Amino acid sequence: MRVLKSIILLTALGYQVQAQSTLSEAKAQNNEAQNMAVSNQQIEVSRTVDDPNCQTEYGNEVNVVNTVIKGSSEACLEIKATEYIDLDEFFDSEYGSSFDAQIVSEIPGTNPDPDPNPDPTPDTEKQCEDFSNHGPTNPHLYANFSSNSFVGNLISKYTPEYKIEGLTDWKLMTTAGPVIPNSDINYQYYQEPYDGWERNTLLRTKAGCPEYRDVRNQKVYTNTLEEWYGLPTYSMPSINPSTKDYYIMVNSELEGRPLWNDIPVYNLYADRNIANLNVRVNGRDFYGFETYSYPLFQVRPNRDMMVTPSFSVKKDFIVDISDDGYQTASRYTVYRNYQGGHWSTVTTMTRHDGRVTVSAQGINWDTDQLLVNVSTGQTYYNIQQFGNVFDLGYLPDGDYQFAAKTYHGHTINNRVIVKVKRPAIN
Repeated sequence: MRVLKSIILLTALGYQVQAQSTLSEAKAQNNEAQNMAVSNQQIEVSRTVDDPNCQTEYGNEVNVVNTVIKGSSEACLEIKATEYIDLDEFFDSEYGSSFDAQIVSEIPGTNPDPDPNPDPTPDTEKQCEDFSNHGPTNPHLYANFSSNSFVGNLISKYTPEYKIEGLTDWKLMTTAGPVIPNSDINYQYYQEPYDGWERNTLLRTKAGCPEYRDVRNQKVYTNTLEEWYGLPTYSMPSINPSTKDYYIMVNSELEGRPLWNDIPVYNLYADRNIANLNVRVNGRDFYGFETYSYPLFQVRPNRDMMVTPSFSVKKDFIVDISDDGYQTASRYTVYRNYQGGHWSTVTTMTRHDGRVTVSAQGINWDTDQLLVNVSTGQTYYNIQQFGNVFDLGYLPDGDYQFAAKTYHGHTINNRVIVKVKRPAIN
């Protein structure tokens, strides 16, 4: 069945399409739809969708290119845009699959609620929750250099309390609102001025509930490692360049490290299963991706991903990622800097064609969030799989500063440094 313009307009009004074979250049438009918080967010969807848990992509302008929605797995894909949805080149929604395209008035979460929960639940109604390290609320307690503060965040049903030993008594955390729209689990955070001493933080739901001591003391590190350092000076092997639609989350750590050290990359996560995926670091060291099915997320949908083993490398480096034994590859310059506390690395990956993605640790990867360019106001929504990974599209080489915010508009970090440098491919 060919999808004609009239069919696309029907899907833009919210009707689902079930098809066996489709091919179209039709465009669904709504010239009156506006989004003040996201400035012309253009995304391209180009993939094979095989997940029955419906995947949703948002943008002001969405181009669907070379996409197959598998009927054998009853896969589902939803596209929502404020301006237009364009089915370009090959598109196939197989029999048994579901595809829905809608023009909406705004991207969810881009209309900030300035005071979503001014009156938290009374203590008498709160039930004790588990705030253990790496526990179900995924607490992350660290420090931030740009704000010179102790900071922390977690997800929980009730607004908890924190206490920084020797600095504060028990204080209520700030509630930003639901982790993702319509959830009864909320994003909680705190920021407390740093007093120059290394200190430990405790968490609890309320008086009488268990108290969870952090597994480490925290302090502000002033060396944010923002200089470029470590890119190979020798000739890299040439590549036959290719671009694929998957995203990489970089899980790394720079805490207390000098520039000249080899610094660990705990893992690279690919946001979906890709057969034969492999990474080559600085043209020499090879690491295979393996299927990763452990449920990382409490609120976001969990699906199979891929992960590499850990490796150590100088702060900045180059990777080639291939799924065909390096007959073709995508090459990235990987730049890392530091926000000043435990597990708070910001990693920028610049592909050879100028496509830029950012992994911002220190913010909760379960939570929908935004990166805002502090110079232009351009705002980027996180990708579907990770709340802390952002697709910045194509950017010129240079230095950029962003603010990380919850999707409600609460600023978590006002200094996220992104440095873009395209790698040479031959």
